[in-house]
Amino acid sequence: MMDEVSGKEINITEKGEPILTYCYDESASFSHFHPLYAPNGQAVTEGMTETGQQHLPGICFTFGTVSNENGKPIELRRSTPTIDRENSKAAAEESAKFVSKTTWEAANSVLTEICEVIVYPLQNDVRILDLIVILHATSIPIKLEGKIGLSYQAVEMEHRKAANANGKIGESEVNEQESEWATLCGINGDTAIGVAILPHPANGQTLFLAEDTYKGFLFANTAPFMLNVNENRELNYRVLIYLGDLFTFDVWNYYQSFLASDDVNL
Repeated sequence: MMDEVSGKEINITEKGEPILTYCYDESASFSHFHPLYAPNGQAVTEGMTETGQQHLPGICFTFGTVSNENGKPIELRRSTPTIDRENSKAAAEESAKFVSKTTWEAANSVLTEICEVIVYPLQNDVRILDLIVILHATSIPIKLEGKIGLSYQAVEMEHRKAANANGKIGESEVNEQESEWATLCGINGDTAIGVAILPHPANGQTLFLAEDTYKGFLFANTAPFMLNVNENRELNYRVLIYLGDLFTFDVWNYYQSFLASDDVNL
């Protein structure tokens, strides 16, 4: 079930239990998912806790620094996104799905950001969330660089560890390394819980930034790119919220399913 508080947020539940909230209120610098719940009902995301917080809250897509073709940075203002709950082209009819469209402006419209969100039914103690992001230059050529990609700000957990597709474990091994995917897992109470970010290889080179401290952070960072006027750039991500740890949950299996899925295309 999907309920909307117009102009502020979308709440998705399954069998009466909360799954996630998509916050798009104009007071937020970027739209984001918080709270997001694990299959056992525990929240796995951290929200905004203080002014000057280092990381963006929840699960959040950002496009870094925007500059014109001469390299001059452009300060953009965000419009309140419009939400379309009817015209998503996702194939899985049992899924919850919606499309969020945001316009970013300076003197005029510079960038539009369209994000299709697909939330799949719970299966085998895994929650799957797909994000299909389309960035479109509306009036001038622009360059995007810096922190482009999907981030995860985690709640406090014990014995937290980062890991990636290359078999590397620990922040020092995962941080700033290229990989097909990366994950953070830890212990909350007596339960092992993890969140993995799976960028589609069509996104291009992805470096992961990781912190596996008591409050963890994970970021899938895409390489800089240019957008000419009326040009699109599509970025696809799958997020896994699972019960298990580095040794009991096979992220690779879900990554292969992601690559084989037809649902990653609008």
